[in-house]
Amino acid sequence: TADLRHLASGLYKAGLIPADEAAKHLRPAIAVLPFTNMSGDPEQEYFSDGVTEDIITDLSKISALSVVARNTAFTFKGQAVDVSEIAERLGVSHVVEGSVRKAGNRLRINAQLVDGATGHPVWADRFDRDLTDIFALQDEITQAIVAALKVRLVPDERAAIHARSTDNPRAYEIYLQARYHHLRTDRKNYQIAERLARQALSIDPSFDRAWSLLATSQAGLYGLDPTSDNGLAAA
Repeated sequence: TADLRHLASGLYKAGLIPADEAAKHLRPAIAVLPFTNMSGDPEQEYFSDGVTEDIITDLSKISALSVVARNTAFTFKGQAVDVSEIAERLGVSHVVEGSVRKAGNRLRINAQLVDGATGHPVWADRFDRDLTDIFALQDEITQAIVAALKVRLVPDERAAIHARSTDNPRAYEIYLQARYHHLRTDRKNYQIAERLARQALSIDPSFDRAWSLLATSQAGLYGLDPTSDNGLAAA
């Protein structure tokens, strides 16, 4: 990928490709691998997955970055991986990997940004926080990655990263549980996701992502049942 960026830069300077085509290759490309659940409890898997997915979402809001989609990154979940090999397979310049340990109301997150060409860390840090600090912590990790990549944020992007669908950590945690089950796409898990989404909404009725999840869970659960609105009201 470094060679591609160098080539794109040379072609642009020579006037052989337009700026928008060169920009596709000059932007840092990044893959966020699923963070490892270190809690010793498989039931906590939803939380490490949720943290990973929201970091992907936040980085995707930055126009100067090219970010691998969640579904592609999660194909490596649970695998012992060689970062340089993954970077080459996905065509990215950098890889983010890490772990999450959740015990009661305490969180420990280890994260590092790795140069895909060398396999060496560009940035790494450990965060020990209360669960109530989860939103600020996600912002801090995202901004540390951006700073390590020397990417400049425009004001709208900075605001988009800080924007959250809820300010309630408990509603957010329940939502992560609901999303974890929803992604399993079978009737039993849709039922669990529907129940948990309603629980999150009972805490924060304005939590728009929970409304969206409730709608899609109901659509998956009831299909074309003529006695159901199939999630329309929630949508």
